[in-house]
Amino acid sequence: MSTPPEDIDALFDTPAPPAPVIPTSPLPGLPPAAESRKEHRVKVSWPARVQLPNGRVMELRVRDLSESGVGLLVTSHIPPATVLNFAMGVPGLEDASKITPVQGTIRTTYVVIKGLDLFCGGMWVSLPSNGRDLIDKWIRKLRK
Repeated sequence: MSTPPEDIDALFDTPAPPAPVIPTSPLPGLPPAAESRKEHRVKVSWPARVQLPNGRVMELRVRDLSESGVGLLVTSHIPPATVLNFAMGVPGLEDASKITPVQGTIRTTYVVIKGLDLFCGGMWVSLPSNGRDLIDKWIRKLRK
């Protein structure tokens, strides 16, 4: 005859452990925080790079952006909660062949594996005003 876990805990005068809380997300593969975003994100596919803490430069792609940050498709793990130098090539609003480099810093917020892809989110730490203006114009353009 087996003893239920609650009775075993009572024998040792310890409270029963709380039931595990499993965060849910309506979008499989995305972190729970993604569902509570306050800003609209727009899909893009722009080349970018980050400088990792060890000095290595990693090429990646910006897959979406918002006023407060970027979603990235990366080729290898980037630690969360890390401030990185960041640069991306932003196409011209009228002529997509005219690329404007936008540089700043981001703080990584999450890393998610979805199938064979590795995604990373970043919040702007610093972004020059001309880069911010160009990104804001792209967000307005792509929302339409």
